[in-house]
Amino acid sequence: MAKYPLVAASDCSVDVKQDVVDVCVTACERHGADVEKCTQTIKEALDKRWGGPWHVVVGRAFAFEITHECKHFLHIFVGGTTGVLVWKL
Repeated sequence: MAKYPLVAASDCSVDVKQDVVDVCVTACERHGADVEKCTQTIKEALDKRWGGPWHVVVGRAFAFEITHECKHFLHIFVGGTTGVLVWKL
């Protein structure tokens, strides 16, 4: 199991990407298996830091096809198997 976040896809600028990854990793480590709290924590932090609305999906098995604002999309894996998808409309 990976101990570091794996960025699967992103079109964020470097500063936004690093901040979003940090927020996601911190939330997932803090809330563990509580996906709802993890999702809520990430959304609230990103809305506050980067303006809203951000959308967040956290889980172990999901597919997606989304429309997003340019430079505001990130899909990562935290802890090896937990997927986190964030995007802004």
